[in-house]
Amino acid sequence: MKKKYTTMDIAHMLNVSRTTVSKALNNHPDIPEHTKKLVTETALNLGYKKFLNAQPKDINVRVSMVRHKQDTRTIAFLIKSTINIFQRGFWGDILRGVEEASRHHGYQMLFNYLSDEDLEQGRVPETITALKPEGVVLAGITRKEFARALSRLEIPFVLIDGYYEERTNEMLCDSVLMESEQSTFELTSCLIEQNHREIGFIGDVSNCKSFMERWIGFKRAVTDAGFAVRRDYCLVEPSPDNYFKLPEIASRLDSMPELPSAFVCANDLIAYHLIAYLEGKGLRVPQDISVTGFDYMQQQPDMAPIPLQLATAEVSGMEIGSRAFEQLLWRFQHLDRPFETVRVASRIIPGDSTGPCAGE
Repeated sequence: MKKKYTTMDIAHMLNVSRTTVSKALNNHPDIPEHTKKLVTETALNLGYKKFLNAQPKDINVRVSMVRHKQDTRTIAFLIKSTINIFQRGFWGDILRGVEEASRHHGYQMLFNYLSDEDLEQGRVPETITALKPEGVVLAGITRKEFARALSRLEIPFVLIDGYYEERTNEMLCDSVLMESEQSTFELTSCLIEQNHREIGFIGDVSNCKSFMERWIGFKRAVTDAGFAVRRDYCLVEPSPDNYFKLPEIASRLDSMPELPSAFVCANDLIAYHLIAYLEGKGLRVPQDISVTGFDYMQQQPDMAPIPLQLATAEVSGMEIGSRAFEQLLWRFQHLDRPFETVRVASRIIPGDSTGPCAGE
């Protein structure tokens, strides 16, 4: 018997409250439009009875599909529950890129959050097993156990920001990443040209493929310039919050005997927290310590404003999302071809958070 889905099921899939789902389905003004859109799309694709029986005049939210049919072409977008996709930013842009590209090509997009437990146990959600989409886009999901479980269903899938390897040169799926190594190499090289010799790196390199590549680009720039990488200035080990929170960064930096003259950060969120920490210690950026980031992220509303334009690298989340969907379309037609890794170019933004090494 086909399962009858409830608002609680939808809330669990989207990692939001049942109240949010109810308000979104009733077009409540307190709910952001992009949240309404995801909720209504999910309800429609699950065949949520109350939603399907609603009169057209009761549904004012624009959705990406036109009708719910048995033969509707669908893909699924899966992302870790620890990522707030409803906030503006990189991952939200990726979601919109996938959604707009899928709609343009006549596909509906399903959406589901995955918990850490889902990923560890390789538990594929009902969004996939019950609705059977033609393909899947995985966003930032790097647990191989889940990838193996998904591959056993023989549904084509594309991974954004990572890749899976079983053996040498044997991948489990196509991957789409932003270019990271060379851009970080260039950001680090700019610091070296400004006479910085003692440079640190902050980023949990186990967090994602991009962070590891940025770490590699950093090390390559330092060693190519003839200097040694000072590991005592670097925070790269696995960390509960991936150095995305100020207290975590502060506790680690407080234990350093001395600070370097510059830091290269794996993303802008880390860089913003680092600058807040430095300013709290009475240090000026860039006069005392230079800082670079990556991703060209906006400061979050709960952060103290930082009147600086970060030196960073910009990559379009919309472009990555669109390219991931295009790769999935290509895979539908080339199931026998080797898996591919696609890289979307980044752009350096000089900013004003770096300067000559103090004392030079």
